[in-house]
Amino acid sequence: MSDAKAAKAIAAQIASYLAAVHPDEPDPDDLAWAIIHTLKQAGLYGHTDYSGRSDTNEPGEQHVLALPDQDDGVRVIVCVGQFDQQTLGPFGEAGAKATADPTIRRIVLDVSRITFADSSMLNEMFRLRRNTDLILVGPLPPSLERVLELIQARALFPAAESIQTARTL
Repeated sequence: MSDAKAAKAIAAQIASYLAAVHPDEPDPDDLAWAIIHTLKQAGLYGHTDYSGRSDTNEPGEQHVLALPDQDDGVRVIVCVGQFDQQTLGPFGEAGAKATADPTIRRIVLDVSRITFADSSMLNEMFRLRRNTDLILVGPLPPSLERVLELIQARALFPAAESIQTARTL
């Protein structure tokens, strides 16, 4: 099996697990990140951010993960780390792919692990909101919450406590 086929098979298993997790069980997001770590160790997952840096443990590290679709018209995008004008590329690409897919009617954006977000992140969120239904999964990071409050746009971005809840809003 090629690396791409193996990764796709593992991604399908992740999606199945996330769909079946009971709320009292371990956090499915934590499981997803543990699996990503395993994929990285196996050399099946690589990431280069917009600035051209490869994955490292340095401050400012970021990850954008589009979870496998479950044929329900929902694309889940998980963002981790810092997002500003220089590092917004992977998020913009994931959002563009989601809005270009005619089967996607809603984007669920997990922002709970964002450590910093500036107005460029907000601009991208507005773009997504114009093109599809956008639901945030929180808690919202203080920097993003502050930007939304400053421009009085908090009410424009509904939020849920979990990915599963956001799928059904």
